[in-house]
Amino acid sequence: MACQTKWMGDMGFESQIRDHKVPMDAKSDFGGKDQGPSPKELVLAGICGCTGMDVVSILKKMRVNLQSCDVNAETDTTEGHPSIFTTVELQFRLQGPDVKPEQAMKAVNLSMTKYCGVSAMIVKASPIRYQVYLNDLQIGEGQSQFESASE
Repeated sequence: MACQTKWMGDMGFESQIRDHKVPMDAKSDFGGKDQGPSPKELVLAGICGCTGMDVVSILKKMRVNLQSCDVNAETDTTEGHPSIFTTVELQFRLQGPDVKPEQAMKAVNLSMTKYCGVSAMIVKASPIRYQVYLNDLQIGEGQSQFESASE
């Protein structure tokens, strides 16, 4: 894995990852021009993308008809420096006519305890809690725990 990041002026940066360019900037009240997400916002998006990919992959292996998988995240940050995430709150919103609640919960739990590398890194500093919705009904909740996260 590699990333090259260039300063674009003011508080703006642009990262080159493989063939992809990712802009980053601060909001105007922090000296930026708000021309891209902040680095912390990208970390939050990384949690959502990583665990979402896990859940989709696991459910595909179960051969269920998954129609959509949305992962939403919210967090606050601590006061002072370094400012880190407090508790990260995730919502998994899955849709599929033949997805059973136990299959959805198994997929999310496996991601949140075994597979999601981004969550495994973040949970060392900030707890991650989650709720799982299947076809608009809440079917469960939990907290991310990785055995290797405390080593």
